[in-house]
Amino acid sequence: MIREKRHSRIIEIIRQEHLVTVRDLSQEFGVSYMTILRDLEELETRGRLQRIRGGAVAIKDDVESLPPPQSRLYDPALDPQRHKKLAIGRYAATHLVEDGDNITIEAGSTASNMAPFLSQSGLTILTNGLLTSMMLAPAVGNLTLICSGGILIDTWAFTGPQAEDFFSKFRVKKAFFGAQGLTLRDGFTDPTPLYTRLKSVMKQNTDRVIMLVDSTKFGIRSLVQVMPLEDVDVIVTDPGAPQEMIAALRERGMDVRVVEEGTPSP
Repeated sequence: MIREKRHSRIIEIIRQEHLVTVRDLSQEFGVSYMTILRDLEELETRGRLQRIRGGAVAIKDDVESLPPPQSRLYDPALDPQRHKKLAIGRYAATHLVEDGDNITIEAGSTASNMAPFLSQSGLTILTNGLLTSMMLAPAVGNLTLICSGGILIDTWAFTGPQAEDFFSKFRVKKAFFGAQGLTLRDGFTDPTPLYTRLKSVMKQNTDRVIMLVDSTKFGIRSLVQVMPLEDVDVIVTDPGAPQEMIAALRERGMDVRVVEEGTPSP
């Protein structure tokens, strides 16, 4: 494939997915990583995308300049669940957020995927995610972004007493969370006690708690409970989730949304 056609296809993919990786593009076109890196560099120079570590993300049409290289820290880490998480993030951003909302988006590989799809006006977004903040930064001016600060851990999340104090002061309409595990007995669980304390503070001052969990989290029990099922208003997942668990959750009166390509299942 000649370079111009490859560039057109890259733009087409990024418009659909909002995030691409060098590996995926290399496999798509049957060319080397270096060729893809040169393609992304040229397309960024032309203002068609924003490079990040390991790939590129879409940019808003009205953004006149790109963030400096220091901000390109987001790394999808070639997550095998990336497409599921993108679909979940797209659905949450387009179906569960309204103009003028005050919302919390916790740091996490699923919740952060809401960022490229938020186009509502007058949003105020709170986050403890360093990379989430960077993904939202191009839209500042159309939204208000407030980042907690605190102790930065290896998942690029701010935690600790400073972050807890920050979130205790704000009241939001909706809070979007992720978790490492979900069982009917234990609810939502995570492996990091320090982080679960922060999530507890986050949920106290929100009207609606929305959990974004891909299907691989179902049936998994991690170290510490994040929150019991009764504290959650909406669960968003993908079609790979066990049907028997979805049915059991719905029998308990829970609002479970199963989404693929941003569309809820019947």
